[in-house]
Amino acid sequence: MISVRDSKTPLTEEVLRATEERLGIVLPEEYRSFLLIHNGGHPTPDVFKFGTHSGRYSDSCVAWFLAIYDGEYSNFETYFMRYKLHQQRLPSELVAIARDPGGNLVCIAVDGAQKGAIFFWDHEQECGDGDRPTFSNVYLIADSFSAFLSSLHTVEY
Repeated sequence: MISVRDSKTPLTEEVLRATEERLGIVLPEEYRSFLLIHNGGHPTPDVFKFGTHSGRYSDSCVAWFLAIYDGEYSNFETYFMRYKLHQQRLPSELVAIARDPGGNLVCIAVDGAQKGAIFFWDHEQECGDGDRPTFSNVYLIADSFSAFLSSLHTVEY
């Protein structure tokens, strides 16, 4: 079980629905439920593992879940605008929901066959300017948001 600290004010269904309408997306139900309760914050534990395209495993951690609020930092809408509208840096199916300490993103699929699945987006391997984003720098973490939360662990030395 995880705990989340430093969350923003919990959302209302009306604010969440208005945000989805404004951005033209429908968030998967498990993630919507998380936002209605926590609305961002830092989870404990926070480490996750993902398989790379080479078959090897790597890991990272959630520095912050993005929040829907008027603030400047870890703002869901700011990340949406930056990575989806101002520059198309993420595949069309994905929306950022968290960031790691190194500038990479944890994303959720909001469309397509893998809707609801959670992915790691590696900014150091992203496509060049003007190229259409692909899944070449995107790695599956979990098939659902609840599976992702369940997979979070602490670093074991």
